[in-house]
Amino acid sequence: MALAIAAIIGFIVGTRRARRAQRTITQLGSFNKLPIIPTGIVSAAIAVQLLNQFMFSWELFAYGLMCAMCVEQSLIDITTHRLTRSVTMRAAFIGGPLLSIAAIDNNQLGKIGVMSLSFVVTLLTFMTLSLASKRGIGAGDVRLAAVLAMFLGYLGAQYVVQGLALGFILGGVVALLLLISRKATRNTRIAFGPYICIGAMVVVLFGV
Repeated sequence: MALAIAAIIGFIVGTRRARRAQRTITQLGSFNKLPIIPTGIVSAAIAVQLLNQFMFSWELFAYGLMCAMCVEQSLIDITTHRLTRSVTMRAAFIGGPLLSIAAIDNNQLGKIGVMSLSFVVTLLTFMTLSLASKRGIGAGDVRLAAVLAMFLGYLGAQYVVQGLALGFILGGVVALLLLISRKATRNTRIAFGPYICIGAMVVVLFGV
């Protein structure tokens, strides 16, 4: 019963996020139609796995928020090559306190320090990469990576490394395939946000 309820809630949240993403991309001048129902189905599966991972806990709500943010931002970024600042920061301002409460409740205050340090180190690292790549990595990617690092940092520093590394690997493989198939050139803009999101969600959902 609990899994069924989680699936229903995940479906509702996923479709709502997809509709909100649709409004955002329309405001940004794109009229592509997003897959609302498929997004809801994927979100339902994510919700079920989150419940399996965290049961009914503060972490469940925090990582549910993270995954919902990832779904919405991925849809926006794939379509417009932009990441919405408010969506990323809302997840940070709500998710951070939720995970801090979880750390206090579990008597694991060190997790708060790891979260904070992960955020700062990732922010500085991605800012450096952004400058070195001449803005190939945009400001939205920098913010997104830092916030995701905060969420991953609660689970442990190794999760931060694994999640961000997986995002880079996925993005690199896709970019290489597009170049080989001549569907892109070295100057083609490729949305990086979705791959960071996928990397983070994979390590959260499956603990790899």
